[in-house]
Amino acid sequence: MIKLTKETIFKILILSIFLLALFLRVYQLNKYSVGFLWDEAALGYNAYSILKTGRDEYGVWFPLIFKSFGDYKPGFYIYLTVPSVAIFGLNEFSVRLPSAIFGGLTVLFLYFLLRRNSSDKLALLAAALLMINPWHLSFSRGAWELNLMTFEIVFGLWLAVKAIKSKSRYFYFSVLFFILALFTYQSAKLLAPALILGFAFFYRRELKTVPSQPKIIFGVSFLLVFLFFNFLTVAGGRAGRLKVMSILSYSRPKEERLEIQAQDNGSTLDWLVFHESPIFFARSILGRYFNHFSGKFLFFSGDWSNLRNGVAYHGLFYFIDLIFLVWGLGFILGKKRSPLENFMLFWLLLAPLPSAVTRDSVSSVRSFTMVIPLVFIIAAGMESCLSFFATKNKYFKTGGYLFLIVSYLFLFCRLVDYYFVHDPIYSAKDRLFGYKEAVRTISEEGREKDKIVMTVKYGQPYIFYLFYTQYDPAQYQKQAHLVENVNGDVGNVEKIDNLEFRDIYWPSDRGIKNSLFVGDEFSLPIGDLLGRENQFAIAREIKYPNGDLVFRIVETN
Repeated sequence: MIKLTKETIFKILILSIFLLALFLRVYQLNKYSVGFLWDEAALGYNAYSILKTGRDEYGVWFPLIFKSFGDYKPGFYIYLTVPSVAIFGLNEFSVRLPSAIFGGLTVLFLYFLLRRNSSDKLALLAAALLMINPWHLSFSRGAWELNLMTFEIVFGLWLAVKAIKSKSRYFYFSVLFFILALFTYQSAKLLAPALILGFAFFYRRELKTVPSQPKIIFGVSFLLVFLFFNFLTVAGGRAGRLKVMSILSYSRPKEERLEIQAQDNGSTLDWLVFHESPIFFARSILGRYFNHFSGKFLFFSGDWSNLRNGVAYHGLFYFIDLIFLVWGLGFILGKKRSPLENFMLFWLLLAPLPSAVTRDSVSSVRSFTMVIPLVFIIAAGMESCLSFFATKNKYFKTGGYLFLIVSYLFLFCRLVDYYFVHDPIYSAKDRLFGYKEAVRTISEEGREKDKIVMTVKYGQPYIFYLFYTQYDPAQYQKQAHLVENVNGDVGNVEKIDNLEFRDIYWPSDRGIKNSLFVGDEFSLPIGDLLGRENQFAIAREIKYPNGDLVFRIVETN
């Protein structure tokens, strides 16, 4: 009979958790999340373009930063997508696969990171919690660069801790992953250097035992690349989108300013002391910052400012997590803390900042790395709670574990029901459902047409056309032209071959012969189409899962 040691049991458990985490993130990845976002399509098509031509959609040779709708994206996720597109073809699955894989790897390396700094039990609990966490699970099932960035940060931290506790040469690999984070997602420009400084401060005593050379190489390497990356972004004129998104670009409305001044009887002193811009912006930023710690955001509604960034009717964490979050905070704050515990509290306070300085009232995207310190605190609270009740008697211990298993199993099944049954109906509109079917109809019905017109109501239709037709990148690069937004926000592509992307005005467009129009129920009104079969024909109607119309496709004779 083989006797299993405690270490072997932990290895079996973490391997099982990792494999289950991968399964949960890859299962039916092409269908769920429902719909396909224009950012996902842009990542996929640019990976396809790199694969076929070595250039992005605009013909730039192996760029580090990709132009996308007038926004500029660090390109590491795109390059990681090239192999999966080469293997599985250009489709939703291949574009989302890197995020799913690295989401699963984050679960594994969070365990390794915590195991080196705390107990095996806490590390295992944190990995299990992250495996089924609604926030991390939903963002691992979409092509989100921030999910990859989170893995890079966790992996980089694990290597840094490994360098302190064993061999300092791991610092050379650690800095590589923090550098990769810069070339993965924009918010790493704030998060990565701040986390490095926080790590250096909280592990200052441990770092004294490390030779100077690897520490100097780490710091100098990161600083040089950080400056180079910012030079590419700013000097290259690629910060327009950041300016548009920044809360500092939106001053107090003129009408509100005049009303406040009138209420103060025109007092200049009152305005300067109580209402001037610094006070206005400080209030706006702090309000957005603390929104990310609200129960509504974490446990009940999730990202209420954007329904595509979560699961319908569900918060970012489970209700029961609140108990252990409170317990964990009390446990950690009520004792002498380890460097890891101080660092996780620092990370938690830092994580919402990239979101707090933007125009959105709350964002589960820009604050996503909060999930790591929150899961750590919840796991610490759970371990402390279980230890407390285990000291009472064996029945309390057994009952505690049984309660956790049953509760989380029930809540996870509830999440699965919401995600696969209700969320596709609830959030299909926000997740741009219907483009795939529309492009397929264009390809089938528009071959003999002189002109095709597609509405721009839902945003960036050109990238879906390129993606779903697998349009030859070399051919598109010859005609790629983005009409820039004068306000610095995302622009539009107006034409590809005989396909125009614009608003449809049916009173005049109806006279265009031998054409195909792809619009909504308002731009192509059904009352003006029925009974005129000799002039028009409805080629297809595409509907959301709830039965509402998304596209009506009409051909003229």
